[in-house]
Amino acid sequence: MRPSIRKKAVRRAPFVNLDDMKARARARLSTDVFDYIDSGACDEITRERNRRDLDDIRLRPLCLRDVSTLDLSATFLGRRFRSPVGFSPTAFHRLVHEEGETATALAAKALDVPMIVSCMSSISLGDIARNSANADLWFQTYIYKERAVTLELVQKAEQAGYKALVVTLGCPAPGKRDKNIRNGFSLPRRVTAANFEKQRRVDHNNPIHSFRGAELDPSLTWKDLDWLCSKTRLPVFVKGIMSPGDVAPALESRAAGIIVSNHGGRQLDTAESTISVLADIAAAVDRRVPLFVDGGFRRGTDLLKAYALGADGVLLGRPVLWGLACGGQKGVIAAIELLLDELRLAMQLIGCPSLDALRRDCRDIVRHDRVT
Repeated sequence: MRPSIRKKAVRRAPFVNLDDMKARARARLSTDVFDYIDSGACDEITRERNRRDLDDIRLRPLCLRDVSTLDLSATFLGRRFRSPVGFSPTAFHRLVHEEGETATALAAKALDVPMIVSCMSSISLGDIARNSANADLWFQTYIYKERAVTLELVQKAEQAGYKALVVTLGCPAPGKRDKNIRNGFSLPRRVTAANFEKQRRVDHNNPIHSFRGAELDPSLTWKDLDWLCSKTRLPVFVKGIMSPGDVAPALESRAAGIIVSNHGGRQLDTAESTISVLADIAAAVDRRVPLFVDGGFRRGTDLLKAYALGADGVLLGRPVLWGLACGGQKGVIAAIELLLDELRLAMQLIGCPSLDALRRDCRDIVRHDRVT
């Protein structure tokens, strides 16, 4: 009789990649909340294109380049950070975790990365800064139709010690989000925009327009960005640049940094992916100001491609919320560490020990229709 052989118990990590976290977040959240976070505009072609175009970039590894020591550090606004990632502005973190933006800010502090706090945060700007003691918070806003609302928000951010202002461009009107409309999405009573006063209006398409003073302004021009830059002592980054032709007027308006973004595919559907326009915008910027990009980054190789094509930093949105939903502050840290571990491995396998090496060898390692 053959002796029985017991299988050795294998301890499995709870998450192998960010898709595992996304699946766990989907299971934990109600359908309407998950769809609010995950969905894009209309047919979601741009949201999917952000991912597909990243996958379509091919890599050619270089051999024998000494990758025993890696340098992932990056300098933004005169401050050296441990890694070249940051948190994109995303609204209503208390939708997925009771501690909301405070937990996210604590995670960013522990990771030593900048966090851009949305004007539609579910915890007030002052409370986020005070409760997290995070000294590297940046504040995102729109230039609202009511300019006094914009100025009041900026002043609150300055008083709370925020280090930069991020102005979202390219949103003269809210994009159409079919899933929100079908789901009849609205914020639960316990979640609100803490920096605004709620009004008696329900907007299933986009709940940010259920708050007094949060009306977008389709009449905006570059003169309005000039005006806002003149009203703050903070460096101003502009988010939403998708055309090289917008770089010059942004810099003329004294923008301190540029963020390439199609807003996660949540505004204009069938717009190009951010990775496909990054190299052209990087050429126009020509290293004069820091250049960031967001939109669909889920793997370490995705980050590598962005840095090789000219980005100084990559901003993460949905993965932060997946991590928050899965475990609060610890979940966010786990999500970003997982991604950074993949980046370290990708840099070793590609043969580049630093971000500078990635840019230097870009033509040798990146193969893409838009890169010749």
